Amino acid sequence: MTRGASTCVVDLNFQQGACAEYLDLEPRFDITEIENQPERLDRQLLDVMLSKHASGLCVLAAPAHPAEMRSFKTDVVVRMLDLVSAYFDNVVIDMPRTWFPWTETVLLGSNKLYIVAEMTVPCLRHTQRLIQAVYETAGKEVKPNVIVNRFEQKMFDNGIKQADVQEILGEHFVGGIANNYRLVREAVDRGVPLHEIDPNANVVNDLKKIILPEEAVPTRAKSRSLFGMGRGLLKRKAG
Repeated sequence: MTRGASTCVVDLNFQQGACAEYLDLEPRFDITEIENQPERLDRQLLDVMLSKHASGLCVLAAPAHPAEMRSFKTDVVVRMLDLVSAYFDNVVIDMPRTWFPWTETVLLGSNKLYIVAEMTVPCLRHTQRLIQAVYETAGKEVKPNVIVNRFEQKMFDNGIKQADVQEILGEHFVGGIANNYRLVREAVDRGVPLHEIDPNANVVNDLKKIILPEEAVPTRAKSRSLFGMGRGLLKRKAG
């Protein structure tokens, strides 16, 4: 990745997505415009449907419809992601919890896969099942990496400890994010990235240790994609 690389976040949770809300942006992607004619989506239409943050980050997100459960053809999702990856250096994809017909294609076309879990027994068990589902669906070509959110290294009580997390998740556990609820809540409420509030915050440094280990001790805040996905994201389709 290079300094000043362009980045787009794609929210594939068409029913209950919140990526645009976190950045105080209006979601502008209307998938019904291309639902029956994916080829209609070109650079000009994509630019109209992108939500642009003051930081330079772009977000492709649809207005949430919690009561409307719809599934879209794989060709539509592939066309959208292929076009986005052709015009942005880095693409971050936020996946829905529900498994759709196009989920396998997105997994196979991604350079990195991160599952965000929490430090509870039910969530870690569910994460184990999700890892198994990824392997059963997409095969060993895709390796799920697990990030544990609100991570606390408990030493003197009966709660889950880091050793427990490592034992449950094994090689899939790549790191934890500190429990800094106050900072994260402020960033979400203001619609700004975490580093704009405190570039040296523990949550920022924890993320960099996992995603950008070479920049784990930064001299100043830098804008980067979380997943580092490059051009041609979905050139390879699932068989």
